Amino acid sequence: MPTVHFTRADIEQEAGRKPWTRSREFTDEVDPEGIADSGVIWSRAAAEAGDAGGRARRATGTAAEAGSVDATTLVDADRRVEETSRALGDDGDDAATVAHYLALAAKDALHTAYDVDQAVHGKGGLEEVYQRELAAAGRDWADWQARPVPDLALVPPARTPDGLLPPPGGNPPWPGFSESPEAAAGRIRARHLAVVKAAAVTAAETVADDIAAYHRRLTDYGSELAEHHYDIADSPLHLWTTEGLARHLSAEFADELDRRPPDPDRLLALTEGLAAILTDPYTAPGTPPHPLTPATRAYLEEFLGGLDAADLAVLGALTERTEGLDPGQAGIQFAAARRVADSVMLLLDPDLGGVDPADPEQFDDIPAAVRTFLIGTGDSTLAEGLTPAILTQLDAPDGAYRDALTAFNGFGTLMATADTPPGDAFARVLADTAVTAQTLSQYQYMDGGYEDLANSGSGDLLSAVALNTEASAGLLTDDTFREGLLTLHWEDSGGAAALIGSGTTVPEGVDEHSDAARPYVEAAYDVLAYAGDHVGDIQGKHNGTIAQYAPLDHAPLERAVGDTMVRYMNLVSQLSGEAGSSGFHTTAAGGDVLFSNLLGENHTHAFELNRGQQQGLFRLMHHADDEVRAGFERDLTAWKTATAYQAFLDDRHAPSALQAVGRVAGFEDYAARENDSGTLPMKQRITAMNTISTAAWVSAGLAGLGAVPYAGVSVGAYGLIEGLRYTLPDPGDNGVRAAQWDSIERGDEPIRTIVAYAAQAAGYENPTRGENATDYPLPEPNGINETDIANAVTDLESNIYPGYWGQVVKGFDQGSLRTS
Repeated sequence: MPTVHFTRADIEQEAGRKPWTRSREFTDEVDPEGIADSGVIWSRAAAEAGDAGGRARRATGTAAEAGSVDATTLVDADRRVEETSRALGDDGDDAATVAHYLALAAKDALHTAYDVDQAVHGKGGLEEVYQRELAAAGRDWADWQARPVPDLALVPPARTPDGLLPPPGGNPPWPGFSESPEAAAGRIRARHLAVVKAAAVTAAETVADDIAAYHRRLTDYGSELAEHHYDIADSPLHLWTTEGLARHLSAEFADELDRRPPDPDRLLALTEGLAAILTDPYTAPGTPPHPLTPATRAYLEEFLGGLDAADLAVLGALTERTEGLDPGQAGIQFAAARRVADSVMLLLDPDLGGVDPADPEQFDDIPAAVRTFLIGTGDSTLAEGLTPAILTQLDAPDGAYRDALTAFNGFGTLMATADTPPGDAFARVLADTAVTAQTLSQYQYMDGGYEDLANSGSGDLLSAVALNTEASAGLLTDDTFREGLLTLHWEDSGGAAALIGSGTTVPEGVDEHSDAARPYVEAAYDVLAYAGDHVGDIQGKHNGTIAQYAPLDHAPLERAVGDTMVRYMNLVSQLSGEAGSSGFHTTAAGGDVLFSNLLGENHTHAFELNRGQQQGLFRLMHHADDEVRAGFERDLTAWKTATAYQAFLDDRHAPSALQAVGRVAGFEDYAARENDSGTLPMKQRITAMNTISTAAWVSAGLAGLGAVPYAGVSVGAYGLIEGLRYTLPDPGDNGVRAAQWDSIERGDEPIRTIVAYAAQAAGYENPTRGENATDYPLPEPNGINETDIANAVTDLESNIYPGYWGQVVKGFDQGSLRTS
């Protein structure tokens, strides 16, 4: 049966706009009834209390009175007073301003909801037009059905002067021409629907303009409230975490990014909602975000879902393009980028109520803009974009490849701004993406490296992964991932270094004997064992052609390996055997400790390196970047000094500890002699002279500091050198002090000399002779020659610790493999 009826959905489909739907959604978004209830409470409170803090307390009291059954309040008034007072600035000067902007926001929301409703349902509004035209269409259809039907259909009317027939369907139709019911109903329906369609477009524009203007004002209110430390994400009005506002702000944010240059203040204002979800203004910096609620998750999904891949890439690049910005504006721009990066981290953490990026069924829930830059989540855009690099020798990558890598670099830079750690699953996705992207892009240098673009994105993603220490440790103990990471050629290995530092350091507050510490110690072993066996990989020489032409920087990676060595030097220094002796060890279930006497310390988790790995590690550091090598020698000096000093304080373990100190010096000697040169004798002579000031200065500082914390797993001497820098006594002459510091940074000291100074600093005694090490003063660092220092050290060690100095020499011989 033909019909002329049309629905509101039909109108919205024809118009391509949804005024009814949008009006209904906005009403739900602002919740006028909830706002009105809050408004009544605040109005009553304001009338009864003059000060802002009083208004807060009266508002809570009013709510408590209103929310009761049989005189039993449904609101915990005392708790709400405390929360409300805190939210309004602890009754301080901020409270009045906060209350003012809350009131403005509430009134604005109600007025806008009214205006939007009037555009659709008010007098002369869209609904009225719809009802009128629908009724008119019904009447026209009834009139058509009631018309007289001719007995015989006549021929069409004569043609017009231009030779065409007049259009059919006029009112009335062609005289005498028979029209089918279907055609008549369609004609009538179309005419009236067109009228409503035009009204719908007008109403939709009004609704959109009103809502957009409201969202802009609400954003400004949110910025003002944030400046007064009000948590808009936890506001009872819930206006700042709606999906509608998120969509609006996302669109505005994208538009602002399209400007050249964008306004940093505007970018920051548009991300206040993200900041409110990410942080509580009353918690300490670094506090993990609160778990997502359905509302806050929806907000993040809408905001991030409104951005495209180009937006994220541009935003990341902006953090490095600060030309024309003063430091404050550059910082504001960086803060806006960080909020977006942190929001990605939070949304993709299932443990905090977000999406699980490792679950294939949730891949589509990952924001499309983010997914474009990920590998292994069902989107092949990045892999396809970077694949041309591996074909460089056949066909040089084109502009599309460069564009893909540029965009990836921007995304990496963005994610590196985050200070919210990724969840375990997202950390794995980011790490795998980084390694895969670097694996592809490194081959662009196979043709000689002409005008190639460095891949900075992979390193930046690894820096972001390093925020999650537990995930970092897990990645490093994964043989496939670790080998993939360490065989790569890095234009900037800082990200890989950050991952190693994060994954091999037992976090502060974690008991080193606990199960929680095991992954970090195991990761340290895996990294050091691999580095000792594959020195060339750490140096960036896995592929000779790439190493020759690529602008590589493996200094940070070398530094990370050196730092890990020093951190675990108690273990690295132990006498090991051949290849089969290498391995990670942990106490069996139900056991107590693994090593009960390792330089006087117990270890539940430990490892052994074989001779080849030990030699490889010290060879690596001997040939490292000059600055890296100097830093390593500086920290190693601190370890040897502190260990020898502690050995003399704790006499029971002095032989094994001093032998370990000597052995480390031997490893250094072997690495130096393995690549002997004509400058080695001169270097050794300079070393001996530098030691005079170094040893005296360090030992004096240790004596003044008292006992030094023992160099156990993940603690010990690592980082101790910075403490010495600020606590050692000033020798008096600034020039001498600078020279002494330079000396310790080079780490150039004959091991017997530094052991002697450590014994003197510890006040070590020989009860048989009734003498103390201080009875044999060692030379001061002024005007002393090599003979003086050698004689003084010989006298002290022979008379004060005659049974110990041989352990130093024995250890040295074990490490250096000297035959004479």
